[in-house]
Amino acid sequence: MTGDNDSTDGVRFTRRSLLAGLGTIGVAGAGAGLGTTALFGDGESFADNQLSAGALNLRVTVDNIAHSTPTVRDNTEITPKDTADGEAVTIAVSDLKPGDWLLLEWNPEVIASPGYVRVTSVDEDYSNTEGRTPESETDTDSPGDLGDVLLSTIWASYEDLSGGISRGDLTGLDTTTDNEDTGLADWELPDLDGVTASGAHYTTMNEAHEVYRSGVVLRDGNGEPLTVGSNSEAAWFYQLLELPIRVGNDVQGDEVSFTLRFDAEQTRNNETPFDGA
Repeated sequence: MTGDNDSTDGVRFTRRSLLAGLGTIGVAGAGAGLGTTALFGDGESFADNQLSAGALNLRVTVDNIAHSTPTVRDNTEITPKDTADGEAVTIAVSDLKPGDWLLLEWNPEVIASPGYVRVTSVDEDYSNTEGRTPESETDTDSPGDLGDVLLSTIWASYEDLSGGISRGDLTGLDTTTDNEDTGLADWELPDLDGVTASGAHYTTMNEAHEVYRSGVVLRDGNGEPLTVGSNSEAAWFYQLLELPIRVGNDVQGDEVSFTLRFDAEQTRNNETPFDGA
């Protein structure tokens, strides 16, 4: 090799020596950084954050939508109005005669959030009293006898029938007030004991109270708790009150008092409404 080539060889970097040199520089740079005291900084804030609890409001409307005679209609008084929304509504029906009947339409609405609805016959508010004791009454001993014969049955129809209804429009007794769980294909008049020719058994006021005193959750046709409100299903249910035609004189002047309480619970995150009631 010539001298020029030897000189070139003297300053030639191999791949190994180049990598080693870069490594040395990197270590030196890192070491220099350890002594730095001026640090960059930045911060971002999200102000006025809020978490709001939702609302749920239950409102119930009731109306006497069908009746055996105009007299029954005129003797039905709902006060102070037909809508319960934070206050009690009283329904008073006077001067019922054997063969009289009326149909109450209850329409619970859940506003703001969907909810389940439970109906309870309040135990401490349920009573049978003798009331007046006219001369022809054959049983004047307390308690009164009206609760044992006045029929109170719920019909499993979750559609609004108030646009025009006759008693023949009712088909299908709700299982809560059909003691034999038979339902009805067509309208049938009950006998004195509340049993029809097909075997369906209408419940009396006393029997219905025993079922509803612990609370009954409204359910859909599949037996699942019904979701009411906020673009979900609406709920109507119909209570038929009827004094059988052959009731006799035992109940003259007697009175039945009852309170139905409606409660609502949210559906979201609630697999067992009202603790599985």
